[in-house]
Amino acid sequence: MDLINKFLKRNKYIISLLYFPVIYFLGWIIISILIYPFPKLFLNKSLYGTIFTFIIFLLSLPFWSKYKWRQNLFQLLGAIKLNKKNSLFLLVIEFVKALCVILSICLMALIAGYANFFVSISIPIILNSLFLGFLVGFAEELVFRVWLFEELKYYFKNKYANILQAIIFSLVHLRSDLNLMNNAQLLIGLFLLGLYLNRWRENKNSSILMPICFHASIVSLWFFITNSLLHIRPNIPKILFGPGEGIDINPVGGFLGIIILVILCLNKNSKDNNFLSKRILN
Repeated sequence: MDLINKFLKRNKYIISLLYFPVIYFLGWIIISILIYPFPKLFLNKSLYGTIFTFIIFLLSLPFWSKYKWRQNLFQLLGAIKLNKKNSLFLLVIEFVKALCVILSICLMALIAGYANFFVSISIPIILNSLFLGFLVGFAEELVFRVWLFEELKYYFKNKYANILQAIIFSLVHLRSDLNLMNNAQLLIGLFLLGLYLNRWRENKNSSILMPICFHASIVSLWFFITNSLLHIRPNIPKILFGPGEGIDINPVGGFLGIIILVILCLNKNSKDNNFLSKRILN
């Protein structure tokens, strides 16, 4: 153990930079080997490679937390006990916030005449919505709000680490198919989203489940509504509702979404939620 600690201390910068390239390479090696007995995997090689990379990430994260950050991963994640009414209340609050964000943007699009209401609900759409929301929310929160933030906190003060994780989170999501203006909108919106999602650490009952719930709900609700209830017209103003086309519009990058995220970031929600939950439960 002493040798491991000495090695990590002497090579901390290199190890941090190489962590994801190494596990991505391992995921690529695994899928490349599995293609021979299972040739059908070749059709979605990049997808399965990413899945194996994430599995390696999950398996290695407890050891990384213990030896690099000197923390117990499950304590760090704040695994809340769902039998506590207060914890359930906080999760419901995050879902309601996400619901209000998406419904506000959708209603504005309907009222302004940039979208039409229709009903085409199906089991596949519901399942895809749930799967996409959980996958994105769970994976990205572990990567950005846990691994990345803790790594940055290892080298910088908390406030700088928080800003840097939000900047990196937004840069990673920039799209090559969008112009400079649209990417600038995304950059601002995703930066604010990254700041808000990391505020779970300010809460007395802090748990990674709170940003996972909000993030997953935003993604899942938008996918469900735009695929089964709302037809977005091609002339919708991207500056207001976000860059992209049709169901690929990202509302986080629109002026309306940015304003809502600014309000969420400025609102002292962690203290308010604790106070409100105590009043309701008592």
